[in-house]
Amino acid sequence: MKRTWSALLVILASAIVYKFLISVLPSSLEGIATTIWMVLMLVIGYFLAPLQKKNNRWVGKVVLSFVIICVFGYRLNVLSIPEFTTLLNAIGITGTFLDILLIYCGWAFFQV
Repeated sequence: MKRTWSALLVILASAIVYKFLISVLPSSLEGIATTIWMVLMLVIGYFLAPLQKKNNRWVGKVVLSFVIICVFGYRLNVLSIPEFTTLLNAIGITGTFLDILLIYCGWAFFQV
């Protein structure tokens, strides 16, 4: 199966899994639902990456990991870095664009 179709299937499966989990989890566990949503965004980004030999450049992976940790902390309100929040608001990366940033990080992590 081509990577394009597997990425589409992962997107559909992610939607089904997330909808099911939202219906099962109580509203008090909203943080878990948000974490699952962000992990699904990274998985979708991974499946968008082409199949080829991956590079092992550690600096790029460290930078992307730091961005992912900051986004997770920002979305879960557990890691407050005022400069990061100000940067995101100044650029306009909130809501859906934050999800797109996570998809990009999932894709780029295996490209760098």
